[in-house]
Amino acid sequence: MTKPTVLIIGGPDVDMRLDLMKRLTADFEIAAAGTDLHIQSRFSSAGFQYYFYPLRRTVSPVSDVHSIRLLHRLCRTVRPHIVHTFDAKPSVWGRLAARWAGVPVIIGTMTGLGSLYSNDRLSTRLLRYSYEVLARRACHVADLTIFQNHCDASQFIASRIVPKNKAIVISGSGVSTDTYTPTQVSAAARKALTDELGITKEQLVVTMISRVIRPKGVLEFMTAAQEVRSRHPQVRFLLIGPDDDSSLDRLSRAELAQLKQVVSWSGSRRDVPVVLASSDIFVLPSAYREGIPRVLLEAASMGLPIVTTDSAGCNEVVEDGVNGMLVPVRDATALAKALLRLVADSDLRARFGKASRRRAIERFDLSIVVEQTRSVYRRLLAADHNGWIGSGLVDCGVPS
Repeated sequence: MTKPTVLIIGGPDVDMRLDLMKRLTADFEIAAAGTDLHIQSRFSSAGFQYYFYPLRRTVSPVSDVHSIRLLHRLCRTVRPHIVHTFDAKPSVWGRLAARWAGVPVIIGTMTGLGSLYSNDRLSTRLLRYSYEVLARRACHVADLTIFQNHCDASQFIASRIVPKNKAIVISGSGVSTDTYTPTQVSAAARKALTDELGITKEQLVVTMISRVIRPKGVLEFMTAAQEVRSRHPQVRFLLIGPDDDSSLDRLSRAELAQLKQVVSWSGSRRDVPVVLASSDIFVLPSAYREGIPRVLLEAASMGLPIVTTDSAGCNEVVEDGVNGMLVPVRDATALAKALLRLVADSDLRARFGKASRRRAIERFDLSIVVEQTRSVYRRLLAADHNGWIGSGLVDCGVPS
């Protein structure tokens, strides 16, 4: 019997779906479409067909019309049984193109609300309004919208962007807890990293992994680092991630220069498990509307105590006082206070770290996300698409 075909449509980081795709191949033929030509080899080496289509991050009506035409043509060529889109803009155009092409089952995953919901500037509000008009149309023509946290689902349902009977929550993209475990990182790999970065045995390492933009809380991280180091000079603050100079929320040159003086910023790295295994505390003071931040799942899986903000997505990974601490958004003072407490208490760090690892395995392991996704695919293919979501497959947790 021929397996149903699934076409994954995403943006420049659609390769983040590769682990999910690999685990679904027993039941489905899967291909992917993304906006970065350079990641094609990653799909080819994993045995998947990859299609490139152009899509600008910014609003560009002429370019966007071209993109939706190409996606429509792609759907007509591949003829998938399911189109599953990821991210904001690809999920709008991908779902509309799929409906136009007559794809039987259309699903969109919202991996967070992003910068459009991270501030209330007039320009942002205008863009947000335009986006919501298009998102409402895409959510209504689709069979299902998957949210990664309950706050986003509640907000979109309350705003009537998505019908409640077409919304569910699957908590994040999952993490391979077999890969992200301290036992998989050798002592030699840790020593090579610490030698490279000049970290001594006496230093306690506080790590943040993120794009270097304002809503991610980079400046709060810097300010907290100054406060902590004034009392504990042996604490090393490590920042991993690229500078996004195309973002409207990019840091100024003066801010970037100051950041480099306060924290050790090594740019992007591919050895994230080694970085985490060499860290003592993980921090993500994000004001960005995350889905469920992958870096928090990875840090939890590596058994680290975590300090993050009490914001959508972040507060589903960390339970305050159980596996870490939650602090208010944009509050560098509260962040420093939480870090000072963890720096001074090794027993608390150990207790939080064990709870993080346990929470990652029980709630966020990739196998859980894969099974929930497989069940969604099967039931939507089999159903007449009328009201099946109320059957309790995945509880959205949104009040009536």
